[in-house]
Amino acid sequence: MKNITIHLSTELIGKYGIKKFPVRKGDVVRVVKGDAEKDEKQNTVGKEGKVIKVLKKDGKVIVENLNIAKSDGKMKPRKMDPSTLIIMKLDTEDKIRKAKLASLAALRNKTIEEEPPAAEPESNIVSTPEENAGEKKVEDNQEEQEEVEKDE
Repeated sequence: MKNITIHLSTELIGKYGIKKFPVRKGDVVRVVKGDAEKDEKQNTVGKEGKVIKVLKKDGKVIVENLNIAKSDGKMKPRKMDPSTLIIMKLDTEDKIRKAKLASLAALRNKTIEEEPPAAEPESNIVSTPEENAGEKKVEDNQEEQEEVEKDE
C-alpha cells in the first residue's frame, strides 16, 4: 500500500520547496474543501486538528475533533478524504522523516532552520498568604539590618 500524500500549506511550501508530503499521525491538518449543504449541522471547512490515524487501506485520514453523529446520537471519528486537507504543521520528531525533508529541501536549494526548543510557560502559581507572610518577614529583617548598619 502506498503512503497517503497531502498538499502542504503555502508556508511549508516556501520553507521546504515541496508541494506534497506523506501524512503521518501527529501532523496538524486543516480542512479546505467540503460540501456545506450536505454538512449543514457540522461544517468542517476551515477546522484544524491533529491526525489521529491514517487508514492506508481506505485511503482516508482520521482527524482529531472532526466527528460525525450516528443515528443513536453517539459521535464517531470521521474519515476524511486526503484531497480535502492541507498539512499546516509537520511532525518532525522522527529523525528519518526530518532527514527526508532536509534532503528534499536541499534538492530545491532551501535551507531548513532549526526550530528553537519551546520555552516552558511560566507557571501562574498563586501563593497563599501564609507563604507571602514568611517572605515579607525576611524582607523586613533585611531592611532592618541595613538600617542598623547605616546607623553604625
